[in-house]
Amino acid sequence: MPSDIFELDPGAMIAEGGERMVFVHPDDPSRLIKVGKPRDASEFPRLTFGHLTQRFIPKARWRSTVKQYDEYNRLMLGRLFDVNYTVPVSHLYGFVKTNLGLGCISERVTDANGENAPTLKQMLKEGRFGQDDLIRLNAFVRSLYDVSVCVCDVWADNFVYGYRRCGPAGRISQPEWVLVDGFGDRFAVTIRSVSRRVRRLGLDDCFKRKYPKNRSVYGLRWNPAIRSFEFTAETTPKDGAQKPELPPLTSAPLSP
Repeated sequence: MPSDIFELDPGAMIAEGGERMVFVHPDDPSRLIKVGKPRDASEFPRLTFGHLTQRFIPKARWRSTVKQYDEYNRLMLGRLFDVNYTVPVSHLYGFVKTNLGLGCISERVTDANGENAPTLKQMLKEGRFGQDDLIRLNAFVRSLYDVSVCVCDVWADNFVYGYRRCGPAGRISQPEWVLVDGFGDRFAVTIRSVSRRVRRLGLDDCFKRKYPKNRSVYGLRWNPAIRSFEFTAETTPKDGAQKPELPPLTSAPLSP
């Protein structure tokens, strides 16, 4: 096999979605490689716009990746000279050839030990999400609105909390929330790309659809009036019940 092709082991996949398989980058454990799944027309049997286009226009199956890069470029290039700006979505680093097909290189958010950072869903299900975490999560949600990220999926699997290793070598950062997937204007009518106001309204719609009114999702519910999450009365942590802070990040290299 040519030396410029990365050999990925399907058995080493760390995550899998409906469209892509996710691997740790073989040469850089601070990054991920996301490879699209081969998909046949028979996988799109419904008479919806999305299934019809993906059935008869094969390149539409990779539309989500194209739109994700479009949104990342918009977010980054819109703050060219703001040195204090931190993009709230995972960084994207281009493409690489792999034995499984073309791979997209993206930032890997980790815990203090260099392992994959926990998702919001994991933290909630495991009882590791307390009042302090809720405050930080809602501050992050406000940042999504502040920069008007175009989002299509705000499910709890797409929010992760951990360390970002995208700054200067040896830099010790603080843990933070990051949206690692589900961004980009993937909708049939791409009006969210035209204005900040429309993107913010789109965020409202996404949160309402994923977290319907008065419905608890692992003990959290979305309050559209204040654009924030809140605990249900049954799951509000008692004083002292919140989980401890993540341990400080060491200068040791990431685990391969």
